[in-house]
Amino acid sequence: MRGETRAQRADLKGVETAAYTNALPWGELGKHKEGGWKNVGALIKDAGLDWKVERKAIFTPEGKEIPGFASLTRDSDSKIFDIVGSRYVPTQNEQAFKFFQEFVEAGDATLDTAGALKGGRVVWGLARLGKGFELKGGDVVEPYLLCICPHEQGKSLLFKTLAFRPWCSNTITAGLRNAVTGWRMGHRTEFGDIKIADAKKTLGIAREQLSEFEANARLLAKMKMTKQEVIDLLAPIYGSDVKGAENARMKQLIDIYENAPGAVPGTGWGALNAVTYYSDHIASRTADKRLTNAWLGRTAGQKELVLAQLLERAK
Repeated sequence: MRGETRAQRADLKGVETAAYTNALPWGELGKHKEGGWKNVGALIKDAGLDWKVERKAIFTPEGKEIPGFASLTRDSDSKIFDIVGSRYVPTQNEQAFKFFQEFVEAGDATLDTAGALKGGRVVWGLARLGKGFELKGGDVVEPYLLCICPHEQGKSLLFKTLAFRPWCSNTITAGLRNAVTGWRMGHRTEFGDIKIADAKKTLGIAREQLSEFEANARLLAKMKMTKQEVIDLLAPIYGSDVKGAENARMKQLIDIYENAPGAVPGTGWGALNAVTYYSDHIASRTADKRLTNAWLGRTAGQKELVLAQLLERAK
């Protein structure tokens, strides 16, 4: 299966540093630690994220300071990430990951993976949230909390819950239609204790919805679908018509649906996991683009749209 080969030789360009416990969709990157981390500081150090970002004045070639703007610069190597406005408040990696610590200390989470994409401009971390659930045949689904800490103008700090399927290393947002699926904060506010408390409250709701996601996963696992019904569902979303089964992308999707690791053809759960596998392992040319799109961009939206349409059909 072509998709499996592509996943195995994942192009890691753009993944600057990382540390991991479980090899999730991006494969084995950076430093490995069995059993995960219990301390945020240790994870940040092992993942190569123990640096800070600073606002620094910028000047014209004549040496005149440019008012209202600053360079967002990494202190460890003076690398400039972006030019930001006067109201931009940097969020440090340690500040963002501090959110995880209370979950870990309560015994509800294990720090699992962290790293930097786009040359350090996007930092991410994943914490495993307790126990997941198991479908027929030993198909396990595990809950995770994702943190995205961008060091770029116009990009928000983000926390969201994900469901991860080890059989095929697929991820999907574990929120539902009309549900809270994450928490965002722009860089005009400091991520202090008040904001942390607000985020915890919001994500508490999202985490409770993991049980509803489990119910929906079980529903889709029982939902029968023919190959043509899967094509009918996916073709409009992936830029083809119903007759487009010969379209190259549709061929690839159906190949994944029938043959990818953990494939469950003939079910709605199988259709959803074909889409998540394509998003996490195939779409985009490099690992960093795949990750950001699968969590935040176009392919993330496609996953959620397919899930919503499958649930409509399952009623």
